[in-house]
Amino acid sequence: MFKYLILLFLSFTTLNFIGQEKIIVVIDAGHGGKDPGNLNKTKGLMVEKDLNLAISKKLGNYITEYLGHRVKVVYSRTTDVFIPLEERVAKANKMNAAYFISIHCNASDNPAVHGTETHIHNIKSKTSRELGLQIEKQFKNRAGRNSRGLKLKTDRTFNLLVLKDSKMPAILVETGFMTNKSEEAYLNSDRGQDLIASAIFRGFRDYIRIKHNIVMQNPRTSKPAVKGPVYKIQIMASTGPVSLKNPSFKAIGKPIEEMKITNSTSPYNFKYYVGNFSDKREAKKLLREIQLTSFKDAYLVKFD
Repeated sequence: MFKYLILLFLSFTTLNFIGQEKIIVVIDAGHGGKDPGNLNKTKGLMVEKDLNLAISKKLGNYITEYLGHRVKVVYSRTTDVFIPLEERVAKANKMNAAYFISIHCNASDNPAVHGTETHIHNIKSKTSRELGLQIEKQFKNRAGRNSRGLKLKTDRTFNLLVLKDSKMPAILVETGFMTNKSEEAYLNSDRGQDLIASAIFRGFRDYIRIKHNIVMQNPRTSKPAVKGPVYKIQIMASTGPVSLKNPSFKAIGKPIEEMKITNSTSPYNFKYYVGNFSDKREAKKLLREIQLTSFKDAYLVKFD
């Protein structure tokens, strides 16, 4: 009898421990490296691979901030690199991820077409379907986007490898149409990217709250983030303000930050920066890209 009770206790303890393990969500920023995805229709704006990465990182930050005690975020890529579709799926399958969310931007021959879509493999993918519906609900009701709804293999008439070959519930989110002028501008804005990422996050949150009984943590009462230096890339300094619509700025394809210096003996009262990195290596990668543009003298600046 005693031996039986010990085994029962160990079994209960093991199950309880497993129940507290973090579930893994893979966030896949579509395209990358030599594969740019859809090209920008407005000169100076970002191509699809860069938009996908920006939105993916914002989504990952939301999940980590509010659900990090129970959910682990893994990215298929965090930089501008090319990763074959097969490798993205294989990575998620190997780590037994619970969910796979692929981020993309759409395109159409008709420039009037706009809105969001969430793709799943087929109607039998029950979990993927429910998760996708939650996300499209958030796009429509909270983010104020034109939801084009859930899309199946039969709607698009072809398979998507990242959905077909994934062993876990998987969705592919088309966040908007780059061929629509106003939607392209929205996708390129920091506010637009925030609202899109937060809508995807809320849909994911609402689904796993029921599925896994996960309660959001309050970031104000959670452990504060470790503070450290921030790295920015200074591209130029001037004696007066320079329009942020300057063609040379737009050619960089990244948001430009203008900083006015008031307490300085230098005549250069305006400085212009790109990026905001905690990881110096990531900042250096972007610096090398910028130095290939007209800003060959750009350099890294550390802010403590």
